[in-house]
Amino acid sequence: MPQQDIQQNIVSWLQGDHTQYEAIFFHYHPRLYKYMVRFIKDHEWAEEMVMDVLYKVWEKRKDIQEGTFENYMFTIARNLLISAWRKKVDSLLSLDEAAQTPAESGLDTLVYKELEHVYQQSLAALPPQRRRIFLLHRQENLSYRQIAEQLQLSPKTVENQMASALKHLRDAMMRYLHSVIL
Repeated sequence: MPQQDIQQNIVSWLQGDHTQYEAIFFHYHPRLYKYMVRFIKDHEWAEEMVMDVLYKVWEKRKDIQEGTFENYMFTIARNLLISAWRKKVDSLLSLDEAAQTPAESGLDTLVYKELEHVYQQSLAALPPQRRRIFLLHRQENLSYRQIAEQLQLSPKTVENQMASALKHLRDAMMRYLHSVIL
């Protein structure tokens, strides 16, 4: 469909002709899908993300200005991708999914390897006691209480150190992922 025609569909849709949304949907679906698949290699997950974007565009139609539709839509896509990656980073930092392979995580192999590298660098950059607490909890599966007893600290100190370590690791991984899609 020529760009001028899709622009007319968008203008009509934004002015209340909801029948035009079908043409918009089918015009942008392949581009959104290609965009998502570039960053997440799981095709089903990418398709779900595209449908979420198109649904949010429908929901937010009253907020969209006529000349900004495409930017608005791809901003939604980018924000959903960042949000999904934030959840993925959280799951990668969890005990349950720490040993995931790239295919299991839904991330591109190169992105996954880079993320693992960022994780290792960030872990190495933690202050020694914080890193030790983190590793005792994550690698040796010790409880906060057990770590506190072993290191002669209060359980609250261990809890605070774990929270700080996780925040540091999560922030570093998210900075990397933001740089990938910007």
